[in-house]
Amino acid sequence: MKKKLFTLFVVLLILAFSTTIAQAQPNSLDPACVTIKDGTLMDSAGNPLVLGYDQFGYNYQAHMFNGTYDSVDRNLDGTYWGSTGDYVDDMLTMKWSEDWLSNKDCTGDGKLDRGSAGISQGWETNHVIGEYDSDGDGTQDAHYTYFVKIVWVGPGGSLWGQYEIIQEVYNDPVGGYHGLQVKVNAPGLGLNDHWTE
Repeated sequence: MKKKLFTLFVVLLILAFSTTIAQAQPNSLDPACVTIKDGTLMDSAGNPLVLGYDQFGYNYQAHMFNGTYDSVDRNLDGTYWGSTGDYVDDMLTMKWSEDWLSNKDCTGDGKLDRGSAGISQGWETNHVIGEYDSDGDGTQDAHYTYFVKIVWVGPGGSLWGQYEIIQEVYNDPVGGYHGLQVKVNAPGLGLNDHWTE
């Protein structure tokens, strides 16, 4: 059951990134770009993006997130995009490339740039550590870790039509999962040319 939640989780991560908006004001170094340092980029709730980690665990400047399922939706309410469950407090670390989600707006569309034409390209990783109630007695008695690498491959990808999972590692002794689950024969995080030639 936990594993099915991860696929939904990755889908929602892309949605979370897409809600970040910016006010279009020029940067003194590149008049076509607005950066986080300028202090004018805003999140979807109208809060200014900051250098370093914000209260939710996002560090857009460093292309990282360190927080929980609860905070990934930028709403600390004990839910995960309105859902509740024993995974809400699980720890999550995400890292992404500049082409997945930039830390600036150079297109003037009012959003942090992603790839081209608003489509995330490059790569993203998720690392989750948590516990869950395996037998319904109300105690968090099962520990798990999960790691996934996702890369943009262009049209024809098996994940959302443009992406591939190139590595998935799931360790959950109670659930019977141990180690590598998915691996595409590719090095590292793969550059776009490795996937689309």
